[in-house]
Amino acid sequence: MRKSARAMRRVVLRQMFDLLEERYGIELDRAAFMADSMSLHEIDAALSFKSDPHLEELRGALDRIDDGSFGVCIGCKTEIDQRLLVEDPARRICEKCEKEYNRSSSVFMPAHMVE
Repeated sequence: MRKSARAMRRVVLRQMFDLLEERYGIELDRAAFMADSMSLHEIDAALSFKSDPHLEELRGALDRIDDGSFGVCIGCKTEIDQRLLVEDPARRICEKCEKEYNRSSSVFMPAHMVE
């Protein structure tokens, strides 16, 4: 069963709040942040001056939820498995494309750099 946009938004916001709290010691009310009552403008204000790639990825996930492209693989345009999105809501690629990418990129990488 596919989670609703609202449920996925809460997953993204939970990860975003945890990251903000852990790394930056933010002073926001968790309930208010998670209630989906904050506008993107208010979220952006909470993120201001936080140069963190993972926060940027999560912010991008919120944009994709709003524009309807969340959960769609940028490689093959199929839906990304929900369990993967719950683990990492910033994910933009499905397992199949990820495996293909890893396989093709390992051809060009020195042996000591391949996991």
